Amino acid sequence: MERNMKIKLITALISSLLVGSVYAQTAPTAPSQASAPAITTESTTRFAAGVTAALNASTTNIIYLQQTGTSPAISINQDGNSNRAGSDSSGTINSMILNGNSQIVTLDQTGNSNIIDTLKILGNAANVYLLQSGNSNTANVTCGLTTSCGGTVAANTNALLDFRFTGNSNSLNYTGNGSSLQAAVYVYGNGNTVTMEQSGAGGQQALINIGATGAGNASPNNTVNVSQTSASMSSLVLSQSGAGSTTFNISQTGTYSNVANISAASSGGSFNIIQRSR
Repeated sequence: MERNMKIKLITALISSLLVGSVYAQTAPTAPSQASAPAITTESTTRFAAGVTAALNASTTNIIYLQQTGTSPAISINQDGNSNRAGSDSSGTINSMILNGNSQIVTLDQTGNSNIIDTLKILGNAANVYLLQSGNSNTANVTCGLTTSCGGTVAANTNALLDFRFTGNSNSLNYTGNGSSLQAAVYVYGNGNTVTMEQSGAGGQQALINIGATGAGNASPNNTVNVSQTSASMSSLVLSQSGAGSTTFNISQTGTYSNVANISAASSGGSFNIIQRSR
C-alpha cells in the first residue's frame, strides 16, 4: 500500500509540472493594425511643380485629327502661343489627314510661334481656309499627292485653298497635286516666306496678295516662291501694295499657255520669272 501511495504521488507531481508548463507559455499577441503610407512633402512638391510646369509651358494646345468621309464641316480654333496642329512640342510630326469629298475645313491659330505640320487634304471639292495671326508661325499644307484634288466646283472636282497670314516672320509651304487647283494667299506683315507648288493635268490657278499692315505701313522683306506645272495652262495673279522690298521667284510650265499678272510697288525687290510652254 505504501508503494502504491508513492506511485500516485509521483504521477500527480509529473501531471502538475506538465500543466504548469503549458499555462506558463506566452499567449500570442494580435498583429498591429497596418497604417497607410503618408504622402511625403517631396512627392507633394513634385506634383505641384509638374502642374506649374504644365501650366507655364509655351505649348498650350496640341491637336491631331484624322477624318474620312464625305461633306464634313471641320472648324478648329487655337488661341495662344506655340500651338501645334499635327506635330507635338518636340517637333515630332503626326500629320492631320482629312480624306473625303466636299470637305469644308477652317483652321484658325492666334498667337506666336504656332505650327501646322502637316495638314493633308485628300479628295475632291475641298474648301480649306487657314488663318494664322501672330509672328513666327509656320504652316505646311498638302493637297492631293495620293488622291487628286481638281476640276471645277460645279463638277465636284475642285480644291480651293485660302491662306491668310497677319504678322511677321511667318512661313507657308503648300504643295498641291490635281486638276485645276485654286489657291489664294493673303500676307500682311514683314519678313514672311510663301512657297507654293502646284502640279497636275488640269490648269493651275494662284492668287497672292502682299498687303500693308496699316495706313502708311509697308510689308517689306517678304519672299514669294511659286512653281506651277500643268499639262494645260497655269495662271498667277500677284499683287503687292506698300513700298516694301519683296523677292519674287516664279516658274510656270505648261503644254499650252502660262499667264503671270503681277502688280507691285516694290523698293529694292527682285523678280525672277521663268515661263515654259511646249
